Amino acid sequence: MKLKILSWNIWGGQHLPEIIELLERERPDVIGLQEVVEDLDGTNNTAKTIAEKLGYEWFFHPTYEVDAGRLYHLLEPRIVRMGNAILSKTKIAKTEVHQLSEEKGRFAVGAIIPLGGREFRFYSTHLKHTHQKPEELQDIQARALADLMPKENAVLMGDFNATPDGNPIKIVGGVMKNTDTELKPTWSVYPEGCPVCKPQKLDTRLDYIFVSNDLSTNSFTVYDSKGSDHLPVSVIIEI
Repeated sequence: MKLKILSWNIWGGQHLPEIIELLERERPDVIGLQEVVEDLDGTNNTAKTIAEKLGYEWFFHPTYEVDAGRLYHLLEPRIVRMGNAILSKTKIAKTEVHQLSEEKGRFAVGAIIPLGGREFRFYSTHLKHTHQKPEELQDIQARALADLMPKENAVLMGDFNATPDGNPIKIVGGVMKNTDTELKPTWSVYPEGCPVCKPQKLDTRLDYIFVSNDLSTNSFTVYDSKGSDHLPVSVIIEI
């Protein structure tokens, strides 16, 4: 049995048609999304829109509230909740939410999905953006992830906001396997991806998929897309 897993920071869903087009074409079995937004009353959730369009189950948990107009130049100014989501072709048996740090709280959103006679845990996470510079708070979040991860049947994916030589990747890589060895860049497709960094080209790796050491993977892919400032990444897991 093979599973296609895909992770994507969707940048508020401001290029939603492009996002849906790629996901519909690739049809991953499980999707981890970051920078999903919804209105304060729970409407206009981008993960829900994607899931209903493509026929997936979904789970979302907000991280914090932001002004959409400040972060996303194509969205109207309004306060929204931003967070992480898991989408699945098959039934989600149980969901989990784990806070990674009290200060500037970040979370790992988890879903337990029965597959091939086993229960798999899938996590979508998004660590603090430090403009590619070392920061203790980001390390704290990475250590919380490392402590949280099961030793078997586990997948951790997301925007780690860290380069391959950064502490968060080393910390998580100490307990799980990084499914990619080429480490091609995934950010930034758009200069507007960060008003502080002002990236001028696609030259930085921030997005990863880790698996527990018992799992075998192949066919890691970084996709070309204009759907976000981040490129989506995927891997095949052998069960």
